[in-house]
Amino acid sequence: MDLKALWLGWRRDIIRFVALCSAALVLGLVINHLVGRARQARQQLTGMLPRGLGGLMSGLDDAADSAVGPLATGATWTYRAPVAPRQWVWIRDRSGSVTVEPTSGDSLEVSAVKRFGHSDPGTVRIVAAPGSDGITICALWGRGDRDNRCGPGEAYHQRHVSHNDVRVNFTVRLPRGVAIGATTVSGAVRVVGASAPVVAGTVSGDVQAETARGPVNAYSVNGSVRASMRGFADTGQVKVMTVNGAVTVELPARIDAAVDANTVNGTIESDFPLTVGSKFVAHHAAGTLGAGGRRIELNSVNGSIRLKRIGQK
Repeated sequence: MDLKALWLGWRRDIIRFVALCSAALVLGLVINHLVGRARQARQQLTGMLPRGLGGLMSGLDDAADSAVGPLATGATWTYRAPVAPRQWVWIRDRSGSVTVEPTSGDSLEVSAVKRFGHSDPGTVRIVAAPGSDGITICALWGRGDRDNRCGPGEAYHQRHVSHNDVRVNFTVRLPRGVAIGATTVSGAVRVVGASAPVVAGTVSGDVQAETARGPVNAYSVNGSVRASMRGFADTGQVKVMTVNGAVTVELPARIDAAVDANTVNGTIESDFPLTVGSKFVAHHAAGTLGAGGRRIELNSVNGSIRLKRIGQK
């Protein structure tokens, strides 16, 4: 055999082998990079939730027991007090739903109903705490527990609870122009007909937050989140996020904002012009609407994101 031909063939094989190895190495690095990005995105998104939920995470480690069999209904707790526009009303629950609806008067109206199985409903207190900025109403588990605190934001604290199946379902009638913060751990949160900023959050349940004048901050861990804003009362940021569930946000057709949307396992759809990023992992879309300014952050780990113009299907 011609040594020159043998050498040329051998050299081609070496070059082909090196090229294949290089391609495999590059592909491996790319896959490793993408997986790392997906893992990092998941950690970042899930890490945002405790910061957004704030005091809502208090008492989460020991979940309340689920009642077996029919539930009894306790007496209805009621509260009524005048609240001025621009003040805040906070409803802090742990096990049970929160429903907020508008009222035509200038007084806040709250009713709370306990549902329970084998546990003593007397172990749950409902407390109203008026303050200079508004009113906070809390359901506190634990009879006479001094470590439990009722207050807005981080001032709220609920100690860990176990072996207690009492649920408290709140219904709130909110005056015009009053901001609302409604949170629970196990249960749905529904805010409709509001006309001021809204904070709504839960760990296990769906969230619906609708207002004529945002912004809205809405969170869930296991549940879908839907937020709708027809306008804005201030320049605050909009944050809507969940871990397991879809995110749907409705905005006015004309708006000045900077939008950033991220999901690990899901799609992103928008009625507004956004630039879609990677389609491999950690889907991302961003864009400047109008003159920009206000930040709108939409995040899900396992779920799709839909950004809609109000009035469009």
